[in-house]
Amino acid sequence: YVLRRLLRRSVVRTTDREIKNVQKLVDVVVQKYGEVYGNLISEQENIKNTIEEELNKFSLTIEKGLREFEKMKKDGVDGKEAFVLFSTYGFPLELTQELAKEGGIDVNVDEFHDEMEKHQEVSKTASSGMFKGGLADHSEMSLKYHTATHLLLAALRKVLGNHVEQRGSNINEERLRLDFLNPEKLTDQQKKEIEEWVNDVISKELPVSFSEMSVDEAKEKGAIGIFDDKYGDKVKVYQVGEGDGVVSMEICGGPHVENTGILGSFRIKKEESVSVGVRRIKAVLK
Repeated sequence: YVLRRLLRRSVVRTTDREIKNVQKLVDVVVQKYGEVYGNLISEQENIKNTIEEELNKFSLTIEKGLREFEKMKKDGVDGKEAFVLFSTYGFPLELTQELAKEGGIDVNVDEFHDEMEKHQEVSKTASSGMFKGGLADHSEMSLKYHTATHLLLAALRKVLGNHVEQRGSNINEERLRLDFLNPEKLTDQQKKEIEEWVNDVISKELPVSFSEMSVDEAKEKGAIGIFDDKYGDKVKVYQVGEGDGVVSMEICGGPHVENTGILGSFRIKKEESVSVGVRRIKAVLK
C-alpha cells in the first residue's frame, strides 16, 4: 500500500506521466540488498512486472483525475470532492492535499473522513451476516466449501509456490471464492493440476481435526495464516491428514467437515484478476 502511494505520487510529479528506467532502479536495489534479502533476487522479475502493472493501471486514471482536480480547485476542494478523487481516481488524501497546497487551497479533511466512514459503513452493512472465514452460514454445504477452500489454498501453494497467500474468501451453499496472491493468470495446465491435487486429497478420505495453541506454536508447526491479525492467547489450527500425511495446516476459527471423503468432486469454474498481483478462483463441489 505504501509503495503504491509512492509510485502514484511519482507519476503525478513527472511531466510526461511516466517513470523512466524503473527496471534499472529495481536492479540497483537488488544489487545492493540482494545478499541480505535473498527473496529480492528470486522475485526480481516479479517485482519489475508488478511495478510496471501498477504504473500502467494508474496511468489510465491519472489524467482524468488531474482534470477533475483542476475543476474542483477553482472553488476550493471540499471533503466530498477529495473522497471522489480517492475512491474513483486513486488519489490518496495526502496527494490531494499536496496538490491543493501548491495553489494555496485547503482541503476539508474532516469532511473527507466523514465520507470515508460512510463508505466503510456501507461496505460493512453489505458484508453483514458473514462469519469469520467467509461463511455465509454454517450449513453442511458451507462447511464442505470451507474445508475445500483450505485444500484449494494448499493446492495453489503446491502448484504455484509458497508466495501464494490468501487475500480473502467468500463461501455460500453454491460455491467457494478465494482471492490469493499471484502475479500471473493461471494456465489451463496449472488449473488442471490444482483440480487433480484437491480431488486426490478428497479421494484419500483424510481426517480433518484441530488443536488449540499459541500463535508462536502455530508458526513453529508450519501453520499458515495472516499473522498480523490480532489473535488471542490461543488459536485454533485445523489440519487435513495425520502425521507425515498432513496436506494442509491453517489457523482458522472453523468449523469444517470431519473427513475429506464427503466433499465430492472439486471443479474450478472461473479464474480471474481482482487487482494487481491478486487473482480470484471460483469453484464448486459436485
